[in-house]
Amino acid sequence: MKKTTIKPSPQKPPTTQPQTKQQEIYLAPPPPSKGKIIGLDCHPDTYTAAVFSGTTPHDAKKHSTHPDMTLLKLLDWVSRTCTKNDLFLMEASGNSFEIHRRLIALGLRAVVMESCHLAKHAKTYADNDKMAAARIVLVYLQGNAPCVWVPDARTCERRELLHLYNKAVKDCTAAINSLKGYLNQFTIRLGSRPLGKETTEAWILKQRDWTPIQRELLTEYYHHLRAQKQRTKTLQTLIGREICAEPLMLRCMKLLGIGQINAFALLAIIGDIRRFERPEKLVAYIGLNPGQRESGQGKKIKLGTGKRGRGDMRRLLVQGAHAVLRKGRNTPLGQWGWKLLARKGQRSIAVVAIARKLLVQVWHLLQGNPIQDLENDKSLRTKLTKLATMLGKNLRVEMSLPTQLNECVEHLCESLTSTVSRVRIGSN
Repeated sequence: MKKTTIKPSPQKPPTTQPQTKQQEIYLAPPPPSKGKIIGLDCHPDTYTAAVFSGTTPHDAKKHSTHPDMTLLKLLDWVSRTCTKNDLFLMEASGNSFEIHRRLIALGLRAVVMESCHLAKHAKTYADNDKMAAARIVLVYLQGNAPCVWVPDARTCERRELLHLYNKAVKDCTAAINSLKGYLNQFTIRLGSRPLGKETTEAWILKQRDWTPIQRELLTEYYHHLRAQKQRTKTLQTLIGREICAEPLMLRCMKLLGIGQINAFALLAIIGDIRRFERPEKLVAYIGLNPGQRESGQGKKIKLGTGKRGRGDMRRLLVQGAHAVLRKGRNTPLGQWGWKLLARKGQRSIAVVAIARKLLVQVWHLLQGNPIQDLENDKSLRTKLTKLATMLGKNLRVEMSLPTQLNECVEHLCESLTSTVSRVRIGSN
């Protein structure tokens, strides 16, 4: 995929204003005049290639089709018959990023196209792998084919970790609800008792005469719950390790409403901030910009936010915005949010507006620009204390951090302050 980027010179540090052409162009490159166009239909075990030439759907000429190839056979065929003038097209799927990397490593050009755009053309009376490979090329030749950004290997790892953590949290919540539902049929309500403590488990056993099978079922419910909590804790520890090793994630934690998971998720989902020319682009990518529909003179519909963009990151930012309203009444951002709530009368509007402001601050922070809405020293130390506690003593030793908790927090504060100072000096 072709990039139109302007790299800053080494002598001139990045300024506070974004450069004009610094965003990736998410349109496929023009058809090659000398090479072939190859559509790849990728499955977990088989790959089908359709070879075309031409520049428009009208003069497109299909040369050959290579169905049901294994990965080794595909790479062997590509290395023998394809050149750097050829262009490979594939639909975004589970393994398309890996195929893209392998083709790039062979010195070839490849593009990953948006699956939703291709799916609009797939509703026909007949469909198979050969048709799908050819359809990818024909849709591309129609022009204005949107593509996706292919993340680097590090960003992919972070996204995989975030996805597994979100799934673990969901499974843990399901385990809690399953146990509560089982107790509810016996009219046993926990109230404010924490479900995971041993004292609560002993209290439950005293509430009635459980049969041997029911005791086994309770043991199984608790065993499943503890396993899910341990899984969540393990993944959260891995996230904490990534945060300590990435200065940008630590810097994100200086913002109001941005905790450990939010800081990690922002870098995992955004990846390279340079692909967003302006903060409005990042807001639209996450889906925090309001939608609207206008037709003629009388039809104007405001759609609000939601059902667009990255819903996983949007939910985390909304949670952070709730925290700003709940605990940041004395901060400028919290006061602005409460004023907006009083004027609009709907908490959801104020929460989404705060989330959008937080995301704009994240864009400026990652660009190295001066930022506002910072946490005070006490709140920041609380965040870093939770982070150091989650790592544990053994992992702090492994990461060459101070063993004692207070010393580790001081070390993180000093490293964070020095990092922010270097960025500010470089941006002046």
